[in-house]
Amino acid sequence: MDKNKKKSIPRLIMGIGHHLKIRLDKKLSEDNLTISQFRVLAYLWEYGEQRINQKMIHEFLEIKPSSLTKLIKILESKGLIRKEIDPHDSRNKTIKLTEQGIEIKELCLQRIAESEAYILQDFSQKEILTLKELLLRIKKKIRH
Repeated sequence: MDKNKKKSIPRLIMGIGHHLKIRLDKKLSEDNLTISQFRVLAYLWEYGEQRINQKMIHEFLEIKPSSLTKLIKILESKGLIRKEIDPHDSRNKTIKLTEQGIEIKELCLQRIAESEAYILQDFSQKEILTLKELLLRIKKKIRH
């Protein structure tokens, strides 16, 4: 019997996640980014019109505040984001994309799309749809 067929579903999912992270990190490294940095940028690309602070990003991405602080500093040093004093509350700092942070979006999304296409190239559209539905059900169940 195939060794992988004996593995539990959680172990398979974690293994897939691990290898997917490695693949995406490799692809994004072409733009001097990691998947963790990409996730912060992706949040800002989606919600950047709002006043975003670190706490909002931390809660959405579900990562430790200390890890997010490091990511923010790295993205700042790369010129992709900047911190500004919140005009409505000077004790707060908002996080904004720089022009460079906005410009890198399409390239990053292309890298992610290339990885997804490679991973799914041997699946039919019906299988991909079924896979997404099943994964969403698992995600929903885990979150409750």
